[in-house]
Amino acid sequence: MYKYGGIVIHQDRDALGTLEVVEDGYQRSLHFGSEPKQSSMDLNDPLRLALSYTRAMLSALLFNPAPQRVLLLGLGGGSLAKFVLHHFPACRLDAVEYRESVYQAARGYFHLPDDPRLSVHFADAADFIRQADAGHSGYDLILLDAFTADGVAQDTCNLSFFEACRTRLADAGVLAANLWSGDTIKLDDVLGDLGDAFDGRLLRLPVDGKANVIALVTRTGRPRRDLRRLDQQAQALQQRLGLEFVLFLNRLRKNNRYWGL
Repeated sequence: MYKYGGIVIHQDRDALGTLEVVEDGYQRSLHFGSEPKQSSMDLNDPLRLALSYTRAMLSALLFNPAPQRVLLLGLGGGSLAKFVLHHFPACRLDAVEYRESVYQAARGYFHLPDDPRLSVHFADAADFIRQADAGHSGYDLILLDAFTADGVAQDTCNLSFFEACRTRLADAGVLAANLWSGDTIKLDDVLGDLGDAFDGRLLRLPVDGKANVIALVTRTGRPRRDLRRLDQQAQALQQRLGLEFVLFLNRLRKNNRYWGL
């Protein structure tokens, strides 16, 4: 069956609706019964982050370049999980995914590895973040990409949820949230709650040519001021990981008033 510009190679349905895997000869993409791609994999380079918003989410590494523990809220096809596992061999990941059918698609069609460093939890992201073990030293990165067919999952974009995320971060931890400027939930309201939960330590990074907006918040520090001194960090990360960190840094500076802060 031809759909969304490609051939449907897998289709499933669960309590939350339809899940489809579509291939166009170059990429394999995950859809939740609608046009937007929830995840994509380059068939010639499965480890490459094919979607620009996933690359932009890793701009969080500018502020914490050597994460030891990462939490993924929303697994999707596992693009971010694969990338982190490959490039950070000492890192351990917790991935929270509500739909077991999504995990099965990631394993069966998107090369998500069976790796002892990756623990997958089938749970609601909001419930998990409030119940997560507070005994460890905290997550260095929380990557929030919790979407349904209708947009951002509503229980992951409110003040109480963001406050719970803050308690799960390490002292130098960073939260990167994939938000949608065209969502029914007003983006400014979500950003306002994020800023309130993190005492104003908020940066926004619009994804060029897309409706995605990546929000970055840090548990401590002064990230806007730090933007002035991250050139060498950006260049080193770009050379090591092959992502456009210099561009991310320039766009963060453009979209956030950092001078004198």
